[in-house]
Amino acid sequence: MADYVKPVVFRLGNEMYGVDINLVQSIEKDLNVVPVPNSRSYIKGIINMRNEVIPVYSLARKFGRAEDSTAESMIIIHSAGLKLALEVDEVMEINDIGRGQIVDMPRMLAKQDTLYLDRVANVNGKLIVLLDVTKLLTEDEAENVKQITEQMQQS
Repeated sequence: MADYVKPVVFRLGNEMYGVDINLVQSIEKDLNVVPVPNSRSYIKGIINMRNEVIPVYSLARKFGRAEDSTAESMIIIHSAGLKLALEVDEVMEINDIGRGQIVDMPRMLAKQDTLYLDRVANVNGKLIVLLDVTKLLTEDEAENVKQITEQMQQS
């Protein structure tokens, strides 16, 4: 096993997060998001990328943040049989982070509904919250995303 992790580091508001590069399919900009009526609040809409319908997931909404219109990029991930476009403010870098720079999320911050907040990396004095995107969606949310995708593929 490698003695480092390699996340795609991105900014959401003033905070930095990272997702495992092995789950990232692509990083996109300037995609047309089509709103989906009556969808869950965290589903921003859908995109058509290379003839594939992919739900756009608003991390700002998931994290309970006030949204502003600074989201510029999308990180397309593939996890647990689902593709999602994670809406982020800016993709910063792809980084090698040594295991010695990473600690588990403090237990007082880890709750059942935030299991996706996996670990924290300290890189040159900056904290990067590493997300476990396999735990980002609850079973109910994953089922909802599958239904949206299937309905849109049939249209």
